[in-house]
Amino acid sequence: MGDPLPVEPSSNWPIISLGLGAVIIAIVIGTAAMRLKNAPRNAWALTAGGSFLLFVGLSLFGSVGGTMMARLLSVPQGDESMKGKVIVAAGAFLTQLAILLMFRRTPRGGSRTLVASAVEALGTSQFAPANAFLPAWGIQRAIWFGALVLGIAWFPLQAVGSAVASIQFYFGGLEPPSEGHSTFELLRNSHDMLLNGAMVVIVIICAPITEEFTFRGAMQMGIRSSGIRAWWAIVATSALFAAIHIPVLAEGALASGLATLFMLAVILGWLMERTGRIAAPIAAHALFNLANLCLFWFA
Repeated sequence: MGDPLPVEPSSNWPIISLGLGAVIIAIVIGTAAMRLKNAPRNAWALTAGGSFLLFVGLSLFGSVGGTMMARLLSVPQGDESMKGKVIVAAGAFLTQLAILLMFRRTPRGGSRTLVASAVEALGTSQFAPANAFLPAWGIQRAIWFGALVLGIAWFPLQAVGSAVASIQFYFGGLEPPSEGHSTFELLRNSHDMLLNGAMVVIVIICAPITEEFTFRGAMQMGIRSSGIRAWWAIVATSALFAAIHIPVLAEGALASGLATLFMLAVILGWLMERTGRIAAPIAAHALFNLANLCLFWFA
């Protein structure tokens, strides 16, 4: 379903958030805090060919799975209701989860899926960081670090979104809506607690897992394994990540939404490189979505 964009409360908080965000951005730029010189070996195991194959599988067959689930449960094509969205999203997630299991690598001596064996036959990766002797972070440490970084990055994300929205309003007279994502409208108009709960699970758990494996995993690491430098891979992946969310951005929120999502994706890509674990961007992504849902409910 994508990533809900921030909902700004009607108070002085946006001004405070903008100021904090500007200060944090200045500190990051001034101290080169996002430099990847000492990044560890990445735990991503697939080769370039395997990564791109996984990207195609997750992107293409996830959509097919959602469509098939909708037809199986007699949901009309193009149904924009909460029920239709939940069913399609659930079908897509289950399909993508099955694909991820097919691509899994098992410890030495264990059985491998046919797909995993075929992927390994595509060749070995030529990518290795300059300091590849450093091990990837532990999963638990990566999760906590991802959550911490998102907490710090929340203010710069708010600042960027607010700045772009202000520019849009100044030059075009178009005021962005308080809710920048179509998911919020669905939640506001639906009174079915079961469907609302299912949508919350999709937004907080399912979407971060599948989107991070698709973009920060399959796409970004596929580009990296092809010999491209880290920041080029992060920027290219982030641009596509933001672009695919255009259909779910509310009218008037396109500019600020794209800017916020692009910056979020850059942070997630940096986390993938900095920790060597996809668990870090998944944790940050999930926390971002959770924070926006909380603001939607309580703002």
